[in-house]
Amino acid sequence: MPSLYKILFLLLGLFPLCRLQFRSTNSNNNLNARFVQWMNGLFYLPPDGQLRVRKEYRTLTDTERNDFHRALVLLKRDRSILPNKYDALASLHHLNTAAGAHGGPNFPGWHRVYLVLIENALREKVPNVTLPYWDNTLDANLPDPRLSITWSPLFLGSSTGVVRTGPFAGWNTPYGALRRNVGSDRRLMSSTDLGLILSRRWLWEITNPSASDQYNIELLHNHVHVYVGEQMSRIESASYDPAFFTHHTFIDCLWEEFRERQRQRGINPGRDYPRIVGDNQHQPLVPMGLGRLLVIDGINDIFTRRIYKCEKRPTCVQGTNHCGSQYLRCNWNNRQCLPLIMGRTVAPQRTVRQQWWQRNGIANQVFGK
Repeated sequence: MPSLYKILFLLLGLFPLCRLQFRSTNSNNNLNARFVQWMNGLFYLPPDGQLRVRKEYRTLTDTERNDFHRALVLLKRDRSILPNKYDALASLHHLNTAAGAHGGPNFPGWHRVYLVLIENALREKVPNVTLPYWDNTLDANLPDPRLSITWSPLFLGSSTGVVRTGPFAGWNTPYGALRRNVGSDRRLMSSTDLGLILSRRWLWEITNPSASDQYNIELLHNHVHVYVGEQMSRIESASYDPAFFTHHTFIDCLWEEFRERQRQRGINPGRDYPRIVGDNQHQPLVPMGLGRLLVIDGINDIFTRRIYKCEKRPTCVQGTNHCGSQYLRCNWNNRQCLPLIMGRTVAPQRTVRQQWWQRNGIANQVFGK
């Protein structure tokens, strides 16, 4: 007899977006039938026992990282869905399909489904690619996080102005050339932030509208969006920067760590949805806007039981000076993992070239405040 999980995802593949959503967005030329048909095909379960492993971005092998970048670039170049497949999927983050994606307890669930769709689309281009997560708390430990290897050509590319280096150099978006302004406003998350989130027991304690600021996972995630700047700082444009997906994969992995602690405390996270939700778009039985899923489906355990799991955050490897990657070094004084850093420009036309493992002093709608 087929499991409930298999029946659920079979229905997602057979039925299109609810008609109300399709009509309202199609009238504005935001979605078209071809896009909807392709997107519905992205709802599927992998074979039993084949969980994908989402790793920290800097711990990917060079081959894994290059494959991830290549899959994104190939999606961007694929114009069989206009304007291209990457931008079409990015648009879901700000159309009415995302009416309940922010400002309430559906925030983590909506983005979880969205990430699975993106990951499945990437796998159409490069099989076995899995979304990595960017643990920005590691960068926060650097004296100047703007020098992190994260913003080198090996990873996300340029940190300031138009992105001219890295795999996404020269990308254009509906909001102009892809740009960043890393470190100009707000802040990255800290290990203290993670500890506070993980100290809570219930979903309402870490999501809008009930969470206190220090425990609010959406608020803390907002800071990082604004910290990266430019397209990433605004809801309607954030998903056009690939940094969006590495950031949200981290938030999703953090949420799963929270859910695992719930299980250890005897709480079933698949039944933990708040009664007070704020906006009606976060009501549990409202359509999520992705496939035929309802809001309540976003907290279902099917995603991490059948589709993927998150590798634990990097830690210092005993007997070495690294954290399981050539791009992450360990400061044994406090057991912190630190990304390698790039050279610092200290005066016009003069750059101090450093090895990446050298560390100074160490041997439209903006995301809400």
